[in-house]
Amino acid sequence: MKQNKIKFDVCNLPLKYFLPFCAMILIATYCGFLPTAKLADGLVASTYPGTLAFLMAVGGLFFWLGNTIPIVNDYLGGACLLPLFGMGLMNHFGLIPKEIVAGTKVLMSGGFQDCFIGLLLVGSVLVMDRKIILNATARYIPTVIGSQVFAIGFAMLAGWITGFGPINGLFDVAAPCMSGGSAGAIATLPKLYTDLSGTDMMGEAGKFLCYASIANVLAIALAAVLGGITKNNRTFNGAGQIMRKGVQEDLSAEKRPSSSPDYKALASGLFMAFTLYTFGNVLGSLPILKTIPAIAWTIILCIIIKCTAILPAEFENNCVFGMSFALRAMLPVELAGVALNSFKITTMAEFFTPQAFIVILVAVLGAFLGAFLFGHITGLFGYEAGVTAGLCCCNIGGTGDVAVLTAANRMNLLAFASISTRIGGALMVIWLSILYPILH
Repeated sequence: MKQNKIKFDVCNLPLKYFLPFCAMILIATYCGFLPTAKLADGLVASTYPGTLAFLMAVGGLFFWLGNTIPIVNDYLGGACLLPLFGMGLMNHFGLIPKEIVAGTKVLMSGGFQDCFIGLLLVGSVLVMDRKIILNATARYIPTVIGSQVFAIGFAMLAGWITGFGPINGLFDVAAPCMSGGSAGAIATLPKLYTDLSGTDMMGEAGKFLCYASIANVLAIALAAVLGGITKNNRTFNGAGQIMRKGVQEDLSAEKRPSSSPDYKALASGLFMAFTLYTFGNVLGSLPILKTIPAIAWTIILCIIIKCTAILPAEFENNCVFGMSFALRAMLPVELAGVALNSFKITTMAEFFTPQAFIVILVAVLGAFLGAFLFGHITGLFGYEAGVTAGLCCCNIGGTGDVAVLTAANRMNLLAFASISTRIGGALMVIWLSILYPILH
């Protein structure tokens, strides 16, 4: 049997071209030739070019490895986990020069993280097909909300019973598991908590991603198990059809380009995303509106733009190009930057506790049951609703959606899974913006 050949691709370069470039940045880094700048507190930090090149090279290598190892990538989100843990371990053992660590702190605190989040938030809402959002609102969005309510409630209950803590069950487990995939867990959620608490919470990214990865595995397993249990029940299992009572709506998404060779289109998307993110910060700072954080206002602005169609599709596409640029080009840098800036490998052992696992399992099960019940009430088949609005909210994003739907044999429902990941993640941020000040 012919085996698939592993393709080396880091920074979009094959091995023979990547190696000399990687060698150059490593020589400059470890032989003391990096351009540096003195900071106000006396620290010496590498400047942006050297910092970015190092993070792209080493973070990119870990990212490629995570994508290459089958089980780790398919079920544990290895493409996101390995850069975080790999760079964290290197830093823990003193293998990263202090200048690079300081330069990374300057880069991340100087706005790189905000750029990444802004592109992600704006693109993730505007990429959705308007027809799907409007047609699915009456039945599907209430199902997603019901799923989230059950997941939050079950996580808090399990946290109380196990001693993990109901508040921790909500904000440390239910939230990252349903915050819009791995990017939401490592970037959006820590930033949101930082804004709401006034304390730097970026160091929690590793824990959130850890819990989201466990939830991803459990969601895949439950999709298969619950599919077998309900297979012969035509009341709750639609055999791939999500609408009950013969209601068939055209929810096929229009094909939308994810990238463009037109650099002006990309620049347009970057400008609009950064502007919407900045104006979200403006709204979040106003006395009357500041109870809702800036990130949530950015999402609200994008939802208004999407549902009213005031922005032509071609310019929405430009924002999607910006999101694709962030995920394809900036994600390894973001992950490696988080690892060096705020991730401590010594705290990881405390994350893997039996209590945490039980809370995650109960939260994922609650998400399925909530979607199952609300989907049945709103005219959907319970199993299909539970898989798409429930389990596809509890995974690591796009690859998690594919894995869950594959386990459920429901790949035809990918459009609904996308709503759960993107709009569901945005709704969770709004939920958290309301609940965090009340419960803390």
